[in-house]
This record gives sequence, C-alpha cells and structure tokens, in this order.
Amino acid sequence: MQIPETSGSPENIVKRSGHWTRDVVQLLTPLIGIRGHYAGHRLELVEVLAEGPQVALLDTSSGPRIQTNQYGDPLTRQPRILTLPVVSTVEADAHPVLRALLPDAILGELRQLIDGPAGAD
Repeated sequence: MQIPETSGSPENIVKRSGHWTRDVVQLLTPLIGIRGHYAGHRLELVEVLAEGPQVALLDTSSGPRIQTNQYGDPLTRQPRILTLPVVSTVEADAHPVLRALLPDAILGELRQLIDGPAGAD
C-alpha cells in the first residue's frame, strides 16, 4: 500500500471559514513532532499549514532524495516531505494518514470540526 500522493490542489480543497481553519491549526499544532507508522512508512508531523488546511509529514523511513531548484538543477539531498490535506478528498473524514497518526482523543475533536457546518463561523 502506498501513501497517498500530495493532494493540495485547489480544486480538491473544501472551502471552509477562516474560523474553522484556525481551530484545526490550533488543534494540530501542539502535535508537531508526533511520530507514527502508515503503510510501512515511519512518519513525523513537522508542520501544520493554514492553507487547506494541510499537514507536512517527514518520511523518516525513506532515504534522502535529491532536491532541485526551480530550473531542475540538483541542489541537496533532503528527506521526503509529504504535504497532505487534513480532510480526505474522498470522504468527509480526516485524511487516512492522519487517522493512523493522531491520538484517538485528537482524532475525535478533529472529526467534530469536520462534521461541523462548512462555511459557518
């Protein structure tokens, strides 16, 4: 099983209020540094992004990959960083990777936020 690829394209992100996004960011930010496993990969939460909202996960199980600049020239070797939406693009629930990483109490709070009315402040 593969980790779902980065899915931060604007058409896949459900539009929600700034208040909702702020609540999600406040809920997840204290968890930066949490580690877990998903589909045979060791992952660490390294950033919570308000845009989307999304999370950045460091794949500590893979070797460094070559990072290129905007022209495609190789620069350095860096670990793989995955940027995933907090809300699944397939169902009205947290992203499957987050469901595997988050503690049950936090996942429950996140699901309550997701189930709340979209666009309501």
